[in-house]
Amino acid sequence: MKIILIILLCLVSDVVCKAQLKPKYNIKVVEKNKHHIRGVFYAVTDKELVLLKHNRDTVKLSFNQIKDLYISKRGVIFPFMALGAGVALVAAAESELPLEQAAYIVAGIPVGIAVGNLVGQLFANKRFYRGLEVSDFPNIRADLEKYTQIIYQPLTN
Repeated sequence: MKIILIILLCLVSDVVCKAQLKPKYNIKVVEKNKHHIRGVFYAVTDKELVLLKHNRDTVKLSFNQIKDLYISKRGVIFPFMALGAGVALVAAAESELPLEQAAYIVAGIPVGIAVGNLVGQLFANKRFYRGLEVSDFPNIRADLEKYTQIIYQPLTN
């Protein structure tokens, strides 16, 4: 009976995960005056980018202010970091000597988190645009729309 409940739980979580919206992307914008803005990439219009900052403010940046764009997928790094720390905890639990367990906990968990962070950064699906000019944005707009939450379509009468 327990195995059936576990299988059902796995199937339900699988269906719930597949029903989610497309992944959100974080964006870091470097303006020409060296000011950095971080947030969630919301939309790209004809003349500006729309970002949602982490405190739920909306920021609209015109293309002539933007120098660099850094786009990365959200929620990829933390599972790898947790897995690295979990491996260190399992190694500590398997050990029988108390000194060895302490060494695994003190040294293994930070090393596991660091390795998990490195692996997570490799799988984060990063995209870079450096040295942008206003004339570059019509060319990369279609590519940027893949990373937005909504597709902007201007109203026509």
